[in-house]
Amino acid sequence: MNTQEFTLSSLDKPIKIPDQQINEFREKGHTLIRGLLSEGEVAASRNIIAGAVEKFNTEKRKMEDRDTYGKAFLQIKNFWQNDVDVKKIVLSKRLGRVAADLLGAENVRIYHDQALFKEPGGGHTPWHQNLYYWPLDTDKTITMWMPLVDIDVKMGMLTFASRSHQNGSVLDYEI
Repeated sequence: MNTQEFTLSSLDKPIKIPDQQINEFREKGHTLIRGLLSEGEVAASRNIIAGAVEKFNTEKRKMEDRDTYGKAFLQIKNFWQNDVDVKKIVLSKRLGRVAADLLGAENVRIYHDQALFKEPGGGHTPWHQNLYYWPLDTDKTITMWMPLVDIDVKMGMLTFASRSHQNGSVLDYEI
């Protein structure tokens, strides 16, 4: 068994997240769970996801020919359906259990997966609420954001509007 297979199979080992994280998620609508994946699991995920994005990316336009949404990032959706290794990550028991624990649910269902890759020279991502894009009749949803590279403030880190989930749709417009 190679290291990548071993690392991916480890994603089926559950972890217990502290009650403090669960409470923070329910109060603020977001939380940061450090150590959810080991460095090896992140490295394996990065290689697999980057390879799948390269394989399945259909964006060929120059940056200046794209709209705001197209400049914000390359987006590949539901590619777990076409890549067996991506499927191991997306459908891992650990990530599913953490999502269920945060939501206070017995289990969860995936609406979709997606990889968002920021390109050099790309545009900013405007403030938005993900629920606007989902045809779901519930607000009991969760998004997992996992950076695959080290990030810092200069790069334009992801920012959350705490407690905005309590107000329903706040920004009812498309990026």
